[in-house]
Amino acid sequence: MEMEQPLLSSAAMLPAITTPQPFGLIIPGHNVITDFIPDCTGTKFTLNLPFPFQQQNQDVSTTLPLSISDLVFFLLPNIPLPPTCGAILYWSALPMDHSGNVVSNIAPGGPTFELLGALTPTEPSAVFRTGWSNHEQLLSFAEQSMSTNRLFSGIMITLGVSIEPLDNIKNLQIDQKGVQDRKNVAKNIATDLFNYLQSFDDVGNAKNGWMTVPTIVFERWFKRFESKLE
Repeated sequence: MEMEQPLLSSAAMLPAITTPQPFGLIIPGHNVITDFIPDCTGTKFTLNLPFPFQQQNQDVSTTLPLSISDLVFFLLPNIPLPPTCGAILYWSALPMDHSGNVVSNIAPGGPTFELLGALTPTEPSAVFRTGWSNHEQLLSFAEQSMSTNRLFSGIMITLGVSIEPLDNIKNLQIDQKGVQDRKNVAKNIATDLFNYLQSFDDVGNAKNGWMTVPTIVFERWFKRFESKLE
């Protein structure tokens, strides 16, 4: 699901969050991050997360940010949201040059922000699935950062937070998005298993509509699946 960069035409009409630092973020295995920067309206916040790549020709799937499957996003203690509003979390990505600067001209019109999830007054914390490991643009940036030519030196992830009315959040169907993400994961696992088993199918001896494979083939697939989770 891709979205234009979140903009509020009536930001001045929304209650601003005046606390200097209302949000926290956890990347699993790392310290809490609370460096969100507010804009002048107090209704938008940004956080830049640079991920420089140090090695060439390493496994793309094990590099940050592609290996980050989930993010924990939350309100800091004793900092409530306005009762009629929520905080929507978006993300975008751009490559970095060899000086660590963002290469912005690779995305005409500016980066595209995509939806991660939202906090509400009754749900002040949540875990959001990123989908970064299978994101085509991120994979392309990572491969170009770790190739022999090294066009880029890494990836800059920008998180954007927008304070918006609860009706806007409801219209985005964020709850359904989370369910659909998990359905897609299950579908991909099932498809991978089917294709792997089919490649060992004894077509000559199988009945019509049946698949005949040695038991050890499933064991091999399961070990491969477990190695991807590590």
